[in-house]
Amino acid sequence: MEKVWEIKDPDNYLKSRKTGRPRAAVPRIERNPARAYTLSLLLWGAGQSYNEEHGKALVFQVLLIALFVGTVVAVIFNDQLLLFLQARHIPPSQSFLFGEFLFFGLLVFWISNAGDAYRTAARSRSTRFPGIHNHVYPCLCSLLVPGWGQFLNGQPIKGAFFSAMSVLAFFAIVSIPVTLLFWPSLEASDTRSVVEAIFTVAALYAPLIPFLWLFSAYDALKVSLDELKKESLWERIKAANNRRRAHGWVRGVFPQIRSTLVLMLFLIALSLIISRTLPAGFYADLLGAVSTGLRRQGMVILPEIIDRAVPVIAHLRD
Repeated sequence: MEKVWEIKDPDNYLKSRKTGRPRAAVPRIERNPARAYTLSLLLWGAGQSYNEEHGKALVFQVLLIALFVGTVVAVIFNDQLLLFLQARHIPPSQSFLFGEFLFFGLLVFWISNAGDAYRTAARSRSTRFPGIHNHVYPCLCSLLVPGWGQFLNGQPIKGAFFSAMSVLAFFAIVSIPVTLLFWPSLEASDTRSVVEAIFTVAALYAPLIPFLWLFSAYDALKVSLDELKKESLWERIKAANNRRRAHGWVRGVFPQIRSTLVLMLFLIALSLIISRTLPAGFYADLLGAVSTGLRRQGMVILPEIIDRAVPVIAHLRD
């Protein structure tokens, strides 16, 4: 015998079976990576706040406040701090070296903080960030901080490279005069030799800093004027390889890098012209004076490098 189901109240039954109205999908919030990077570059944690990472932003801003308060206290109570270090048998050279490492670490954190904000904002997007539509800001920003303009153009890999170079540049700009200022108060020790080695590396890197600033600004301007150059690095490498295979190096690749090569040749020619306009022996005399002054201060590494470089420079000048 078959079972027959009887529904006593069809209206009530159908009412209970009705499905609810489908909920509207929550729109995806796409952040602006350039804005996130800029905010964190100007203020630690600001880009994280923009990305709604409030916990991380709070930690970064507390670190910034602690750093500011610690710096002010160290400046105000400088004499008491020196007495405290002496009582703990911490020589000045160790304190100075620790300060250099701390400063370098803060520079790395500053750039990394901005890069973290950029990456988080970029992940929130359904498509790749194409960069800002402005031809002025990338160039001006890279003149202030190399790599900043590259991030504005949506080129994080190139921006990270220039940012790493800018960390070394800012460190050298600050470290060189500060080391010369405090060098007489540092006792002779292995630690002071490490300080001298860091000073030497910074001094050798310093002549490259103007070229870093100019090239970063030029690259940011060039990319901002051509939307095709804002493609990802891998896509550009594949496109360049395809042009090479289709048209060869001269017609396929050289036109794309022609302006960069022209700029490099111009800078080299300008350097040669300036060197030729100076009187003979100018560089040798200048470097000799620098070497003599550093030896009087008790430095050894950089004066030896200068003494070996002077005959080579004089030979090239002649």
